[in-house]
Amino acid sequence: MRKAFLMETIIKGVLAKSTLQDNDKSKFIAQLLKRTAGLDKADAAVLLDLALELKLSGRSLLENQTADRIFLAVSIAHRDVFWAKFHSGWLEAITSATTTYHDFIRNIPLIIAVVKRKQAIALTDDEKQEIERNMEFLQQFGETRCITANEPLEYAIQCLLIFMYTSLPDTRPLAMASYIEFLVEHLAIMPIPASSSPGCASLMAKSAINLLEQCWSNGRLSFRPDNVFITIPQLFLRLSDDQRECSLGVGYLLQAVPDVHTSVVDPFVQNLDAAVLWRLEFTVQRLINWLVTTDMAGIGVWIVAIMDSLASRGEFALLRKLADGNAYKIARQLAFRSRRNDAFLVLKFLLIGYHHSPILFHNISKDLVPLLVSCRKSPDDRDFATDVCNLAQTLVIHFGDSDDVGTRVQKARMFLDLPAVTRAEALQTMQDYSWKRGLQIQGTTAGSKRKPAFVQPLGKVGLVNLGNSCFMNSALRALFCSSDLRQAVLIDTIAADPKKIMTLRLRDTFIGLSTSRLSIFTPLMLYKALPEWLNDGHQQDAAEFTQILFSRMEDEDPASKRALSSFHGAIINQIKCSVCGTVSSNKEDFYHLTIPLPRSESADIQDVVGIFPSIEDLSDENSNKYFCDECGVLQNAKRFTMLGSLPQNLILSLNRFEFDVKRSQRMKISTPIVLREMIHIKVQDSHETQAYQLYAVVIHTGESAHHGHYYTYARDDDTLAAGTQGLDPASSTTWLLYNDTSITVSSFDAMQQKLANSRTDTPYMLFFRRTDTAPIQQKSNADLSKMTVSNL
Repeated sequence: MRKAFLMETIIKGVLAKSTLQDNDKSKFIAQLLKRTAGLDKADAAVLLDLALELKLSGRSLLENQTADRIFLAVSIAHRDVFWAKFHSGWLEAITSATTTYHDFIRNIPLIIAVVKRKQAIALTDDEKQEIERNMEFLQQFGETRCITANEPLEYAIQCLLIFMYTSLPDTRPLAMASYIEFLVEHLAIMPIPASSSPGCASLMAKSAINLLEQCWSNGRLSFRPDNVFITIPQLFLRLSDDQRECSLGVGYLLQAVPDVHTSVVDPFVQNLDAAVLWRLEFTVQRLINWLVTTDMAGIGVWIVAIMDSLASRGEFALLRKLADGNAYKIARQLAFRSRRNDAFLVLKFLLIGYHHSPILFHNISKDLVPLLVSCRKSPDDRDFATDVCNLAQTLVIHFGDSDDVGTRVQKARMFLDLPAVTRAEALQTMQDYSWKRGLQIQGTTAGSKRKPAFVQPLGKVGLVNLGNSCFMNSALRALFCSSDLRQAVLIDTIAADPKKIMTLRLRDTFIGLSTSRLSIFTPLMLYKALPEWLNDGHQQDAAEFTQILFSRMEDEDPASKRALSSFHGAIINQIKCSVCGTVSSNKEDFYHLTIPLPRSESADIQDVVGIFPSIEDLSDENSNKYFCDECGVLQNAKRFTMLGSLPQNLILSLNRFEFDVKRSQRMKISTPIVLREMIHIKVQDSHETQAYQLYAVVIHTGESAHHGHYYTYARDDDTLAAGTQGLDPASSTTWLLYNDTSITVSSFDAMQQKLANSRTDTPYMLFFRRTDTAPIQQKSNADLSKMTVSNL
């Protein structure tokens, strides 16, 4: 009898022996498999057949473990046999045969075990390449057959897929939105008892959350931090479904999302159709129920974020309903150390916002005083007591001291030697936490009815006009189309910091524009972060907004210079005295380049940018003689202006507005411009020119410099990428017209035609990206300082 058949008989006999404990069986089989090295190839193949039989039978955990032991023993002792048995053809055959529920349950664990062993023993380049093909094959299998399929997946199959994605990371899908939706859905239907604590969550819940965290971490090239913006709407939509139960797994997922990402809640709520806002009541109520029944730390900040956004939409009746039904039971959680921080956040929001009546406060005040008195054990207790006492004092000052509530609060305060709240401090707190504080913005009501959501072309997202904020929207759209800036801002992991508010708000806006599930986005927080003179509800300048945005970002965080580096260039100004020949030179850095516009019937953009390098006479005739330090008097001179270095992304601002001395006001220069998709610019002393491709145009419409409207034409990102790789830029290029919330498909020719037919619609800011069609060598700062007019 061959050795393999003998070993097979012994293993089957041991597994069937009812008088032996599983632990004893396992130890005996492990000892027996140590003899695998002494088998020939045929016997090793027989053992692999036994392992397949045990793995596919699914009769017991011990049989499954035995199969894994055989795979391990044979793969180490006879790796060539293992590799020949489980070649790529075997993998393709077994996945093709996996069609039914039972097929998945039986085959997926086997596939995972085999591929993991192949991965562990792969040595040669051919074997490693086969592993890569196996991973790609399983990736496509999971994506097409499961993740993006229209049919819902059984929970057990979901678990197997998560096991595969955890065990074999390279098999994870590339269809990120569908993948995230799958993971959120799995957590939402996961059977976790209501009494569970986060530490008792199932291994599969932890695995699913870990996979989502990896999506947010930018750990792989296909993953980006703004995937959290895809996750949270999915999570809230699941929480708001009143027709289905929602597992605590969603709560544990919410715990895992960093607090900084509560900033995505407001854009999500603001862009919901008013007809479905009532569903958020179920979302908040479910979260409150978890707060008062489980130790789910960190959930309070999310409850407040949703309710705060509802307040900005004017949903006060819904908030009062939530307050009436939940304030008392939330207050009772203040007695539990593990829940009190979250409970206090929510309670403070409800009580201060519910300022029209003292009923809620009086109903819970009798429980607050004993709670205060008990907080004497540790510094943490004292800090918590201070917060609760300050809240109670504030509400007493607001509502008045009825039923001796104020007297009891003051006695507790003095007993614990806590600080007193002044009337001015109480008033400020009431204003800061008022539900109505974010309702109005320059005549625009955040809580007013909005148009129903609709689908924008190519999954783009429109920007809501907050009242003459088109200057901001048009520039933001062009900046968002600047891929270098967009990527740098989106992958920035900057933490919430009041000193970096502009950078944070720009990132939030870019995240909103990246979320194709939203048809429109409200850039309210970015608008509020602007200087008051720029967000006062009057029409402002799009180029000036861009200047201030870049300047604020630089001032807030020096690291922002990296995000802005693609726009950085330099101008060299040199003046040569006509008498002594002395040359003075200075360098001016720029992020966007303002160039003069001729007063004429029309001008070609190539001619407009052709002013560099330029020469200007400084003389009596021009009333601008130059004071020469060497000569010590005013002398005739020549000023040379040239481009010292060119940026990757070039913003050209056409000087359309000038001050008219006679009229004492700014006037618009309405000279029409003939645009070109490609322009060429000369740098300093180079005889070559650098090619630039147009990708966005901010247009001002109107006859006056003081009012009008801004909108933007921009190339679609995909066709832009293709254009920069040497393709004809005019071939089948898609352009889009962005006019606040309105987005329409257009073309370069259609834009040209529109501008040609209108004297009031004029290009103002032009955005170009450098191409590689005519490269020139950029000069260092040291090189720039050595340039002289003789180079011209």
